[in-house]
Amino acid sequence: MTAVATPATTRILDLAALTEGTVVEARRRGQVYYRGRVEDTVPALGILWIRDDLAGHRALLDLTEFSIWHVVD
Repeated sequence: MTAVATPATTRILDLAALTEGTVVEARRRGQVYYRGRVEDTVPALGILWIRDDLAGHRALLDLTEFSIWHVVD
């Protein structure tokens, strides 16, 4: 399911900047595919796991497939 992008966001280029619990969106071609809280990151591999709020499951995200956006509260 694709959701509308949250307007107050900042693009994340370095996964080391993320901490557990940070709310992010994963986008592809401007559409949101995942939105949730960070559970773990592996910056050296360009991957992170989130608990997806849209579908309720854990998602593995790869920076080669998605742009990651920090959702600012």
